[in-house]
Amino acid sequence: MFKLNSLVTRTWVVTMLAIGFCFFTSTQVYGMIYKKNIEENYIKDFENSMDAIATMSEEDPNFLIENLDKIRAFNSHLFLGFQQGDEPIVYSSNVDLDKQLKVIEKVKATSQVNAALNSGKDALIKDEVAFDGESKTPFIMKIKHFSLNNQEGQLYIYGDLTFLNKTHSRMAMWSIANLILYIIIGILLFYYFQRRLGHPLTQLRDIAYDYAKNDFSKQTQSNYKDELAQLALAMNKMGKSLEVTGAATRQEKELLENIVTSISTGVLYYNQDKTLLMSNPLGDEYLQHLYRSDQVMKTVVPEVLEYRIDSVIKFPEKVSYENNIDDYYYNITLIPLFDENLESVRGVLVSIQNITKEKRLDIMRNDFINNISHELRTPLVMIQGYSEAILDDVAETQEEKKEMAKIIGEESIRMNRMVNEMLDSSRMEAGFINLIKLDVQLDDFFNKLFTRFATMSEKNNIEMTLTIDPNLDSYYMDEDKMNQVFVNLINNAIRHTSLSNKEHKKVEIWVHLDRIMDEVLIEVKDNGTGISEEDIPYVFDRFYKADKSRTVMKGNKTGTGIGLSIVKNIIEAHGGFVEVKSVVHEHTVFIIHLPYID
Repeated sequence: MFKLNSLVTRTWVVTMLAIGFCFFTSTQVYGMIYKKNIEENYIKDFENSMDAIATMSEEDPNFLIENLDKIRAFNSHLFLGFQQGDEPIVYSSNVDLDKQLKVIEKVKATSQVNAALNSGKDALIKDEVAFDGESKTPFIMKIKHFSLNNQEGQLYIYGDLTFLNKTHSRMAMWSIANLILYIIIGILLFYYFQRRLGHPLTQLRDIAYDYAKNDFSKQTQSNYKDELAQLALAMNKMGKSLEVTGAATRQEKELLENIVTSISTGVLYYNQDKTLLMSNPLGDEYLQHLYRSDQVMKTVVPEVLEYRIDSVIKFPEKVSYENNIDDYYYNITLIPLFDENLESVRGVLVSIQNITKEKRLDIMRNDFINNISHELRTPLVMIQGYSEAILDDVAETQEEKKEMAKIIGEESIRMNRMVNEMLDSSRMEAGFINLIKLDVQLDDFFNKLFTRFATMSEKNNIEMTLTIDPNLDSYYMDEDKMNQVFVNLINNAIRHTSLSNKEHKKVEIWVHLDRIMDEVLIEVKDNGTGISEEDIPYVFDRFYKADKSRTVMKGNKTGTGIGLSIVKNIIEAHGGFVEVKSVVHEHTVFIIHLPYID
């Protein structure tokens, strides 16, 4: 394809201009030199002939006139004319007299010849004249005065050089032929350049574009051994090297992306213009919290980050601070990244540690200490008071002493239960759970539980119902551990249901078989106060308590906050899991999933 801005076209144009210039210059120079030499040679020959004829006319004019035909035969381009008075005397049988006279008259009309004739002297004139619209042709004419029969006359010797026009015409035809040959050579040379230079360069360009797109499937081909072939070979080697390097880079990038994505630290990278160039899911989560709290658009850098990024760019030092956003706690570290010369900051790396769990754990531990102190102080005070009453004989009758002793025993059992729960929780968190599995009859198991909570449910006007799938008679489990699970769940259900203002309060237990998932499902459902949505993800954490205010009925204590953690660990030790669904002031259901053992 012919393109003015292509290398092939420009090379071809420069080459053709150089060749054309040389051709035109050489043709013109050669033509001028050739023409000048021929004209000079002919004119010199004519001068010699004219001098000889003029000498002859002086010595013997009659002899000259008588042998005029022989002289004409010797040189056909010489015209001789004699004139005495007004009558021309021409003795030439092979020359048209009228034509010869016309030529001589035309020549006489030229300025130089006319001036020579008017001077009356012998003269040799070299000039150019045009005949009948033809181009000017050079001529030479000698005028010689002589005396014949005592009469003065003039001898006109005219050298006709019109034959040189044919030579010029042949040279012009040769020039046209050379021009046509020049055009043909130019066309062939263009296609040669296009094939040997244009096509390989186009192929190399296309392959370079493919390399830029990470497509290394194509290879250049060359049947020659020139510089382009060496360039093609270098391109092939470069493609192989880029392919290997690109694969390694992609693997490293993929590895880095997986590392950045999977690490527990949020990452944000801002350049000098505070444009976010990179982030991982935890970093995006932190930004979402900032956008919601600051109520700004996602395209705007949050103010809490913006001024600190400006500070790090201006004073390149690491900055760390804690950020609290809607009950989420973050430890933020801003690290300056320098350019190659280590003089200016090219960007800021924001490292984000989500310390919400640790903060909440500290809060829960503090709550636990406060709760356990309160829970232990009450029975200890009661044990101490009733013990002192017995020792001081405050109780006068035996029945009063037995009642006080009974209270002391109950409070001791309660303290023992709390201590055992804490010990069990610690052992379970450490992974030490010893299960003694037996085939337990489900009817007997749950009926015993209902008997245990009968007094508590009747006291709070709570209806307790049990529904067991007829296809499930028994289940292979650790009865003591599972008893601990349902004691916690039923106790919590009754306690939260007792706080509601509903007329019909109930706690339901439904045991059924899910054959599709091949699971045994045990649901403990109540229509009590419910659990708020923000508390649901944390109810199974140790020390976490949704009812932090402990606003409960007298005698219905809140516990230590580790009961549900024990439930979760025991169920998972049996190969299952537990989930909770709740709507505040409507209902709460704990669903235990256990593998079905046929």
